[in-house]
Amino acid sequence: MSYYMIGIGGTGAKCLEAFIHLCGAGLLKDSQPVKIVYVDADVSCGNLQRTQKAADLYAKAQKIGFGDTGILKNAITTCAPWTPVPENCVNIDDVFQRTSLVNKEKYKDLGMLYDALFTEQERVTPLDKGFRGHPAIGAAVMSQAMIAEQSEQWKELEQQINTDKDARVFLFASVFGGTGAAGFPTIAKILKNNLKKDENGKPLTKIGGALILPYFQFPSAPNEEEQQMQAKVADFMLNTKSALDYYDKSGLLGDVFNNIYLVGDNDLTEMKEFSLGSNSQKNDAHFIELYAALAAFDFFNKTDFSEVTTPMIARGDEDDLDTTDKVTWDDIPNVCLDGNVKDKLAAYIRFLYAYKNCILINLAKCAASETEKRNVTWYKDLVEKAGKIDVYHDREIMDAFNALGDYADSFFDWWRQIILANDKRYIELLNKQLWESGLWEKTRLDIYQVVLPIKERKEKLTYQAFWKALCNHTGKLKTINAGGSEILMRAVYEICKN
Repeated sequence: MSYYMIGIGGTGAKCLEAFIHLCGAGLLKDSQPVKIVYVDADVSCGNLQRTQKAADLYAKAQKIGFGDTGILKNAITTCAPWTPVPENCVNIDDVFQRTSLVNKEKYKDLGMLYDALFTEQERVTPLDKGFRGHPAIGAAVMSQAMIAEQSEQWKELEQQINTDKDARVFLFASVFGGTGAAGFPTIAKILKNNLKKDENGKPLTKIGGALILPYFQFPSAPNEEEQQMQAKVADFMLNTKSALDYYDKSGLLGDVFNNIYLVGDNDLTEMKEFSLGSNSQKNDAHFIELYAALAAFDFFNKTDFSEVTTPMIARGDEDDLDTTDKVTWDDIPNVCLDGNVKDKLAAYIRFLYAYKNCILINLAKCAASETEKRNVTWYKDLVEKAGKIDVYHDREIMDAFNALGDYADSFFDWWRQIILANDKRYIELLNKQLWESGLWEKTRLDIYQVVLPIKERKEKLTYQAFWKALCNHTGKLKTINAGGSEILMRAVYEICKN
């Protein structure tokens, strides 16, 4: 069995980014692989590029062994971004060959219909920056591209799913823009038509999806861009209502999807800058994307699809001013079959923090100077003796250790954006000291307190306490059935988990 994720448009890519970072904490019920597909006409979109980078860093970091800790257990592979815009086509006139439609007698009726459906601006606007809040364009182009002979990427994906026993597919898309709103029903319906069916004509593959309702807004376009076709905040709610009405009438739930999750926020977060698309469309991560990712984990972890349910989560009490503008761990649904989300994420966060701010720094010192390992008192037992690793002579293993550090940087930057960049909510999940304390070695930061709310406890996990625990961990090595880097990773995780 494998898990297949399809992120459609810029918001879909951001939800995939959230899924990647949460996946490392071991939220999935098993260690089956995850395959990611990106769908966007704007393949240079900054949101998409950042998600691709996160997936690449995750894949490199996962090459280090983590033993039975449960973290980074799922391999994540990605496909090249798929654009529905055919090669050498600039706009939809090129896609549908309007010149032939209006000039050839046998196609003139189609040409008149085509001109009636799309305005001149819609027809001639370049598609290199996506569908710009116009889902009608996106749906037409996507249907054409996926059905056409050249859509080999979808044929290959469908073959993989059909030969994969108990495969599950999950789609992310916004409902208020262009690419996501168009792609969500279009892709799902085409998949449904091409996947294997049971005796009742329903796909054997379970299909789920998260529809992202409006949760952000952006400033008006600058004067030089305001006349160009673009997504407009004023249209978000109307687009959302129209799309949901269409999805309801077309019978997506039940006929195509086993589960659909709707996620949004009534107070729209203000984006800093307007962007038509391309690499300048790089919005900060948002807690709504975290919720959407949790919806995917809930779907993948389900064991029973026989009952039709309407789960609902809500945040805060409108009559309680102390909770209305806050997001706490009480507002985060537990989507794990074993354990809970908070505990798994807390241990993972502490692990990556301790690794980045202690382990990697000292491994780098040992790699730079063979005499330095005398000062790293845990290195000889945990790394050289038990793990049979010599970072001074083995540059390849040091590259792998550095890759995990690079992923940790990406992970904490994603959390920083969620915690610090939201102007409408107080995201009280992690302690801001994570980004304010400076070098861990030079502070008294207790990483037991990086996950809120802060609770007083007798034991503290400062830098010095962590170092001492590592040195004392050598007494447990005889009972550990592991080798290589797994020895060190397991020791770090067990200390951070307690």
